Amino acid sequence: MNRKVRENYGQLALQTGLQLDEEDGCLYGQVNGFQVTAYAQNPSYPYLLTLAMSAQRPDGPLTKEEIKQFQGAHKQVAALNQKGFFITSTLKNTLTGRQEVLQERFSNALQDLTQFLRNLGFQNSCQACGAKGDTLACYVSGGYLQLCSQCFSSIQQNKTLMQAQLGQRRENPIGGFVGALLGTLIGVVCIILLSQLGYVAAISGVIMAVCALKGYELLGGKLSKKGIVISLILMLVMTFVGDRIDWAIIVSRGLELDLISSFRSISLLMEERIIEPSSYWGNLILLYLFLLLGAIPTIISTLKNAQNQGKIYRLGQSHNISSGI
Repeated sequence: MNRKVRENYGQLALQTGLQLDEEDGCLYGQVNGFQVTAYAQNPSYPYLLTLAMSAQRPDGPLTKEEIKQFQGAHKQVAALNQKGFFITSTLKNTLTGRQEVLQERFSNALQDLTQFLRNLGFQNSCQACGAKGDTLACYVSGGYLQLCSQCFSSIQQNKTLMQAQLGQRRENPIGGFVGALLGTLIGVVCIILLSQLGYVAAISGVIMAVCALKGYELLGGKLSKKGIVISLILMLVMTFVGDRIDWAIIVSRGLELDLISSFRSISLLMEERIIEPSSYWGNLILLYLFLLLGAIPTIISTLKNAQNQGKIYRLGQSHNISSGI
């Protein structure tokens, strides 16, 4: 979180009486009897905030009519949903360039939502067991939860067991290599199909990256930094192979050769300028750029998720991190 966003979040906390967990950038606290957390689901859009709380009532969850009524009366709300006891409301982007407007919109949305739920008979409750009463704002393995003290203690006790299981899980590099190879083959098929349709699409790079990393994890037992390196090397090699096969198909159609002969003749055809080298290498460079566009965010997300697997704490307290990589 950059300094300007942190300052704006701090002002929101002062305005609404919430507290700011500065490391993760989450606002939390009690509002109208509800334990509320407010956070940006995507760090790239820090002012696209989500309000979250856990609550229930005797009449059951929010109805479609009640949701429609609230959204119709509050234009700053983009969505209101309830899943189990968990209620979330996503606000429209509140960044206007003026801090006072940001504060007013956020404060109004916070008060209006909690008062709306209160008027409908909702009461604060544990997100896990549904017990009514006070809850703790917690961070559990990548998500924000509202838990009663008993459920939070139970999760903390299970944390040690989970960490031990993760530590005992052995990596199988050979199996991981096979899984990553199978994943890159899916990416190769995607490259060829899209190219034959006349596209050089970024989605092929995303598919290649996701399938390779997930393939390594599935057959390798877990995805380590070594697994990421192996997967990345396979992605680079198989992207080259996929592009080469794509050109071989074009040559096969144009010169009426079999696919294997066409594949072998590509270098010679470039030397003879039958295939323009600039077109060949330009297309390959684009594929590698798209591959990186897909691979880099996927790798960052994978590393972050692995780091968050054993990260459990109450908001406002020290952050204990256990990494699976």
